[in-house]
Amino acid sequence: MPVRAIVTADNHLNRYHARMPAARLEERRRILRRAFRRAIDAAIARKADFFLQCGDLFDTIDPRNVERSFVATCLADLREAGVTALAIGGNHDSPRQTTEQGGYLAADTYARLGDLHLFTKTDEIDYQLFERHGLTIAIGGLCWDPAAAYGDDPLAGKVFPNPPEGRPDWKLLLMHSNIEGHTFPGAFEPVIKRESVAQLDADYLLLGHVHARADFVVGGTHVLVPGATERHFLGEFAHEPGFVVLELDDAGRSRHEWVTFPAQPRCRIKVTGHELTPQPEGLRPPDQDPTSLLLDRVAEASAPDCITILALEGVLTRDLYATLDLNRVQEAGAQANFFFEIDTSGLQVRDEFGQVGERGLRLSQVEELQVTAAAMHEAAPSAHEQRVVELALRQIMAYYTQGEG
Repeated sequence: MPVRAIVTADNHLNRYHARMPAARLEERRRILRRAFRRAIDAAIARKADFFLQCGDLFDTIDPRNVERSFVATCLADLREAGVTALAIGGNHDSPRQTTEQGGYLAADTYARLGDLHLFTKTDEIDYQLFERHGLTIAIGGLCWDPAAAYGDDPLAGKVFPNPPEGRPDWKLLLMHSNIEGHTFPGAFEPVIKRESVAQLDADYLLLGHVHARADFVVGGTHVLVPGATERHFLGEFAHEPGFVVLELDDAGRSRHEWVTFPAQPRCRIKVTGHELTPQPEGLRPPDQDPTSLLLDRVAEASAPDCITILALEGVLTRDLYATLDLNRVQEAGAQANFFFEIDTSGLQVRDEFGQVGERGLRLSQVEELQVTAAAMHEAAPSAHEQRVVELALRQIMAYYTQGEG
């Protein structure tokens, strides 16, 4: 009988969206809880030996009591079913310093009650040793290090030790990080180098953080990214939510199975400046005003359970842009969808002299902050000043967005 583990990450329970109405936000949080519960139920139904959570169980360091109670129930159900749960902290649920929540992870409560093995060290690999079905399995963890800087490698120089009796049959390491070839685009964050993975004595490196799943081998280590249990950011459309079932046998063989389930429906409506410009210079019929065109496009794509983004792209004249009633479009979209937002980051306005801005108009202050920080980082004359930009952006994003971006 193989050793079986359910591997999950980036559940982001308690996630906050600044512009989402309160009732919709509560329903959205229920959807996130249901997605996590799918992984719990799978561990119980498949008689898993382990439930492995690779960081960002919560979206914040101080989740609400409803999420805390929900996770407590989930872990109690796992314990009753004989499933051992292990976890690490991620960048969202790890305090940045000891003055925040005393430096404790919210999940520490479950660890102290015995329902969870929680790895909290950032400077060395800690591990637990288990015997299952005649096999010895070492499961280690390396927690997200909030002090790590852009360009750092959190795995560099780290050793996954063996117990005194020798190397176990299987060694699994939980981490939460970008890795070379599989990162968040444009993120000023630490990245695990493949060279470090190649030097690691582990059979599996199980990685949270990047929400899209991945599966590849570096040296003798199999890297497995389970992905998120829901699409979290408003701009995420590509990856499918789910988790991984990992099986290990006594002949040194392993297999994994992706378990996928539907995400909350999403739609991105793209309307270009050429479509909004009247004929003959553009495509819009002369008897239709541009606001009505936008309303029609939104109505065609809307659904009550859908998270919808209207993306305006290309170039518009200043006069034409002034005729757009975006407030009216926003109200109509909000009524027809679960959540609706207008994205103007790809739209440029041309003035009467034919000049356009270097960047588009932005409704998202988060995006404006990120773009400005990227420009400052690139222009910084020294590594020290680049580090100052990184730390400033991290602090601003943490307290300004509360997990929105």
